[in-house]
Amino acid sequence: ESEFVTALKQATSGVGGSWSAPDEDEESYQPKIGTWGAFPRPKNISVAYGGGKRVGAGVNPDLESREREEQNDLEAKERLQRYKELAGIDCVSEKENIQEIEEALAIAKRAMARGLYGTAASSIEKVCEYCSTNSKVGGEVFLELAMAYEAVGRTEEAKTVYTELSNSRITDIKNNARKLLYGLQAIEFMRDEVKAKSFSKKKTTQEFIDVAKIQIADDYDTKRYNTAYVDLSKNMYKTLTQSVVRTAQEARNILVRAQYSGEEPRLKIVQALRFINREFSAAISKEKELKRKNDEPIKVVLMNGKPIATKKTYEETMETGSDNFRLGSAEQMRETMDGEWRLQLIADKRGDGVKYFNSTIAWQYLDTDKMKVTSCRPNGWVTFKECGDLDFNEGLREIVRVNLPGSGGILGSFLQDPSALAQQIMFVDSVLLVCRLADKKAASDEDAKKYFSVWRRVEKGTYSDAS
Repeated sequence: ESEFVTALKQATSGVGGSWSAPDEDEESYQPKIGTWGAFPRPKNISVAYGGGKRVGAGVNPDLESREREEQNDLEAKERLQRYKELAGIDCVSEKENIQEIEEALAIAKRAMARGLYGTAASSIEKVCEYCSTNSKVGGEVFLELAMAYEAVGRTEEAKTVYTELSNSRITDIKNNARKLLYGLQAIEFMRDEVKAKSFSKKKTTQEFIDVAKIQIADDYDTKRYNTAYVDLSKNMYKTLTQSVVRTAQEARNILVRAQYSGEEPRLKIVQALRFINREFSAAISKEKELKRKNDEPIKVVLMNGKPIATKKTYEETMETGSDNFRLGSAEQMRETMDGEWRLQLIADKRGDGVKYFNSTIAWQYLDTDKMKVTSCRPNGWVTFKECGDLDFNEGLREIVRVNLPGSGGILGSFLQDPSALAQQIMFVDSVLLVCRLADKKAASDEDAKKYFSVWRRVEKGTYSDAS
């Protein structure tokens, strides 16, 4: 029997050995294969580490597990709240000032609907510090502010707000901001890169019709009704339309060519001077406004704790004039007008006449370093040569002679003008110096005939003693 049992054990064991049941009392075992780990592990890992528990209907977790779950939920909610506050999704200041924010937003929307864009922007700026771009209310506030900025002409600030809102966590706000930013950038591209006239900063108030090129009225495609009758057989309309000066470069070229009578039509010369005069007046007005704004204390508007725009210096914001006319700085003008100039022509303010100075020599030498002026003018059979001091008003681009007999405007003595009114430098470069009378109210009918003057640069020493 013992031999039979021994044979049975050998039959149920491994090769050359016997099999025995594992010890039930052992709680862990040592893995035999190295890739399973080098340390002992529990025989039932699920039971040892909390697994294998049945949770369902009719089974209540123990008190310790419930307290642990409640603590985990509370910590998760606190972490989520801290994240929302940090990201601006849940803004405490918005909740505390929600009534004021809603009132400001309502005022802004009504103002925008009525075209009062400045009022809309001012209303929203008062509550921006309470709002976040990542909240629903704050996103709506800043989107309204950006549209008001764009409408009122504060393009850079509008782009800043649109860009920030493009990363908002509110989907509707983010999508709308991206669309509006794209539209704004497209307009700037068409205006600055493509140079499309329809996107010009200064649009014409009335559509120009070149009637000289229209043979049939129906050939002109326009969306507005044209009730005027135009007789194309009349040369007057052709003359008027062909005399229109549209750019500063065109105006300069006309004046450069107008050295002698007959080289340029008189009407064309007057139109060129009027164009420069009109653009110069607009540029001076804009420059004054920029200086005034630069002197005012800036109102800092915060967006997510950072200012939307920083105050720029006057030099950084100075870009006056229309798309094709740039007013030179006072310092640049003063430096450029230094030299010797010969009077080329004078023109009537009303456009009645242009007088050339071909056979009659009238000149002036401007020394802007020493602020001295030397002038020579004909007076009948006598030629007067005078020397004196020069005063330059940088704000008005105005030059005045002082300490001279009948002192005043540089041009005055040349034109036998005893009042000698001051002159404004509208345009100056390496070839031309274009002036106008400075004091419009003091100008008499006789002065109006001498309103514009064009000077041509000559080499130093041509007429003066300068070298």
